[in-house]
Amino acid sequence: MFSYFATAALFAQASFAFPHPPSGPPPPPYHPGPPGPPSPPGHGPHPPSGPQPWGFFTNNTILAINRNETISYPRYIELTDGTILATSAYGGHNPNYFPIFESSDGGAHWTHISNLTDQVNGWGFSAQPALTELTFDLGGYKAGTILGSGNSWSGNGTRIDLYASTDRARTWHFVSHIAEGGPPNTT
Repeated sequence: MFSYFATAALFAQASFAFPHPPSGPPPPPYHPGPPGPPSPPGHGPHPPSGPQPWGFFTNNTILAINRNETISYPRYIELTDGTILATSAYGGHNPNYFPIFESSDGGAHWTHISNLTDQVNGWGFSAQPALTELTFDLGGYKAGTILGSGNSWSGNGTRIDLYASTDRARTWHFVSHIAEGGPPNTT
């Protein structure tokens, strides 16, 4: 089952706002129209402002953090119905967790729908979130089940844990420890 988590894509920037376009033709490019009378400097034709569905968003904030919080490991998946789920390791809380956001309009707007929390270790989730949707029935879980995993750690050890959601990432229940090891060590 771990191979399914390898499909979770890593965003290039921490705003996690770079969804892939849906299959089919891309949206038409912006064309300012025929030239008209000259505009005053700085007032020429401009593309539409604000986030556009299936675009490359540079100013579409999903989660704003304060100076005591951190965001790392942003991830997203596109579900079979086109819904996008995004998450990240959200630090600065005790314990840390993975907030889950949903977009049903190609990433133009986002809604916080749940938090994936450590329910068994008491350590929180500090790193490496991953999400995937089952596209077929697997082990007691129906197609459409969302699986989530992440690295839970403390000074005593690390565990990569698996959780499942049968209600489109609104609630989560513990499934299994995938792997475990000693205290965190990046060397």
